[in-house]
Amino acid sequence: MNNNKENLIKLLKLVDEISKQPGNEWFKRELDRNPVNKSMDVNSTAIEEIYEYCIKVIIKDHAQKFYSDFKLLDIKERLIEDFIRMEKFRREDNFEGFCLAAYQQLEAITNSLAEKLSLLEYLQQNKDIPALHMYDRDTKTFVRKGNQTIGRLIFTTNENAKILDFISAPINKWFFNHKLRLVIYVFYFNTEIRVNADLFERVFDLGNYLHQGRNLNHRGVVQTKYQQDILDDLIPNQHKYYFKFLGFLEDFTTRINYNL
Repeated sequence: MNNNKENLIKLLKLVDEISKQPGNEWFKRELDRNPVNKSMDVNSTAIEEIYEYCIKVIIKDHAQKFYSDFKLLDIKERLIEDFIRMEKFRREDNFEGFCLAAYQQLEAITNSLAEKLSLLEYLQQNKDIPALHMYDRDTKTFVRKGNQTIGRLIFTTNENAKILDFISAPINKWFFNHKLRLVIYVFYFNTEIRVNADLFERVFDLGNYLHQGRNLNHRGVVQTKYQQDILDDLIPNQHKYYFKFLGFLEDFTTRINYNL
């Protein structure tokens, strides 16, 4: 009985906090309509059900607010659904499911931008120009300089024949990492990377780690040494990567949305 009373007090505090938050008037209405509140005995199971319902309402609200101003309207609802699944898996400490749901948001945004905004034409026209902006003391401005071309940056090779081969394929046939690098360059950095590519590579590495985390759901697949090295870092450090991937997703979507 004492445990039930303590749990109820905690639940009442939670409901009260949620109800008092600006814009959450709808929460009271949803709670009133939900059958879990009607003719229910006060027991641990009932309290747990009410608590879980409250959490689901909060997660849905967070997901809708996270993508509230996102400009890719055709995939917005899917992104919200994947965000809800991602948070559900995080609460369950299901790292594989979490990575899958988080990656699906990254994948949807990347594919939408890469395939619908004609980035292939941009790359074909600009593959040979320097990717980096260096400070010019004479003009006191940042100008494109150096041997690191856009094509070399996107495809991580200095071989022009390979770059031409990659570009000749439809962009929806590209490896995901190439599409991601192109989207990061054009929409995250707005085609302007200053001094060196270190920050670009850090952003890409987090997205690529998330990509490999998604592959934890694929049993029996033979990994390359490169992929296995990433997984060997991911698996024992899951508690850190929950937050790293959440931070990456927020940063990626915010910067992309700003530059659209």
